[in-house]
Amino acid sequence: MIEYRIVVSDPHKHLVDVTLEADVEGPVDLVLPAWIPGSYKIRDFAQHIQEFHAVGPWEKLDKNTWRVRCPSGRLRAGWRAYCHELTVRTSHVDDEHAHINPANILMFIDGRKDEPCRLQVRAPRGWKVACSLDPDGPGRFRAPDYDVLIDAPVECGEFEEFSFKVRGKTHRFLWHGDSNLDVARLRKELPKIVQAECALMKVVPYERYIFFTHFTDDGKGGGLEHLNSTSLAFPRFGFRPNDRHERFLSLCAHEFFHLWNVKRIRPQALGPFEYGKENYTRLLWAMEGVTSYYDEHVLLRAGLLKAGGYLKKLGEKIERFLETPGRRVQSLAESSFDAWIKYYNPGEHSPNATISYYEKGLLVSMLLDLEIRRRSRGRRSLDNVLRQLWREYAAKGIGFPEGRYEKICEEVAGASLRGFFDKYVRGTDELSFDRYLGAAGLRLAQKEPKDGEPGRKPWCGLRTERKDGKTMVASVLADSPAHAAGINAGDELLALAGHRVDHETFEKRLEERRIGETVDLAVFRGSRLKRYRMKVGARRTGGVRIARVPAPTAEQKAVYRSWMGEAWDAGTSESRG
Repeated sequence: MIEYRIVVSDPHKHLVDVTLEADVEGPVDLVLPAWIPGSYKIRDFAQHIQEFHAVGPWEKLDKNTWRVRCPSGRLRAGWRAYCHELTVRTSHVDDEHAHINPANILMFIDGRKDEPCRLQVRAPRGWKVACSLDPDGPGRFRAPDYDVLIDAPVECGEFEEFSFKVRGKTHRFLWHGDSNLDVARLRKELPKIVQAECALMKVVPYERYIFFTHFTDDGKGGGLEHLNSTSLAFPRFGFRPNDRHERFLSLCAHEFFHLWNVKRIRPQALGPFEYGKENYTRLLWAMEGVTSYYDEHVLLRAGLLKAGGYLKKLGEKIERFLETPGRRVQSLAESSFDAWIKYYNPGEHSPNATISYYEKGLLVSMLLDLEIRRRSRGRRSLDNVLRQLWREYAAKGIGFPEGRYEKICEEVAGASLRGFFDKYVRGTDELSFDRYLGAAGLRLAQKEPKDGEPGRKPWCGLRTERKDGKTMVASVLADSPAHAAGINAGDELLALAGHRVDHETFEKRLEERRIGETVDLAVFRGSRLKRYRMKVGARRTGGVRIARVPAPTAEQKAVYRSWMGEAWDAGTSESRG
């Protein structure tokens, strides 16, 4: 048994003390992960380690490896870790709580990651301790191996919580601090999400599950999946109006769905992990994109979204995708493979050269689901693909070969899908939305402008950001009016048509111009004042929505019913045309 102890003794200093003990033979290497599973970027957590010590001689071999000689046959080592970054992938300790991602602070004995581990957590008096690992006494937990150990965040503090049971399993929702989250509403909705996903997958592979939730003050949010828990972050007062609350529900649904898709249903490259280097796969789109597709579809299945609201959200996602030039440059497979250097390292040129495997992955998953439903007349779907992956691989605790995903999709569809994968996964062909939506009697249409608004809005293709009190050009879309005029990312934006603009007013001032009108843009490029002439363009998509076809066939109605969970005639409020 490998023994770990975490002591939160001085939380106001943001430090925790870690000790590691084990019986050993000869010298051992202790290694700290350089990244955390689910967030595909080398983060070098060893930068936060200090005051390493051990019983016996030791030396540091590289950035994250310590070699300890143990003449007594017993390893005893310790260190301190600085924890003061509140994100879902890092650890944060202060005088109110401690949220610890073990991957940030717990080293493993090289060559012994598969051995059982025991963890003891000592927190300040009056603080509670929560962790999804198997309990082994107050503040004590056990794990079958190191991979499971570090896949279980620990929360300490005077947190609040509610719990509920689904299929006999206990689920806890934990939070601390104030926010405008409607907890009473969430108490009713979260069990519906859990029930819908368990019904979809038809297997519940855990004994307990925890939603760890943190409220942020910088407007940022996100989630990180774990084997039997998730870490969620959301803006403290960002739960209203209703669409923001729905966004949080989809985040909960997304991360909970990951307990199947990626934590257990996974390509071979994603476990067991190599924690010191990149772990490459071309299937991140199938892990994150498929999960992104299901997060709102689950809300539909759970009765928390209506069909019209669901299709509206899909239309908005399609619109954003069509406004991203990088969709013509980078394939989904490439986006997945290069996540380590591109998706997690965005720059000024990213919109022109890359595509998100979340965003495009969601849309390709939708098309794939519709294609399977069309070929099976609504009798099979992407659900069946996931269930087959579970039976063949996840249920046995193993990952699947990269090529097997496509083959299982073909087996479920009952037809070759090579052309689909060649064009939309390995290639950069434009997605044929009308073709696949048409299987369910739907199509893309232009948004109808509100009263008094033009059909298409003025647009120039640059995005601004506030930086050090200045309005800076963050990015310029390829082949946009701003790009043609000569505006660069990094320019400081000063004026439009002779009038001062800033980050808050630029879009409004631009929308007051006429499409086709030529205007002056004044910028600082470094210390030089420069002026450019720009012809105002129109938004490329003009706004799109998903509409119904006027006379659907019986087959289209059947696919629609299987996809939306309601009969075609139940959606009479949906737009037609």
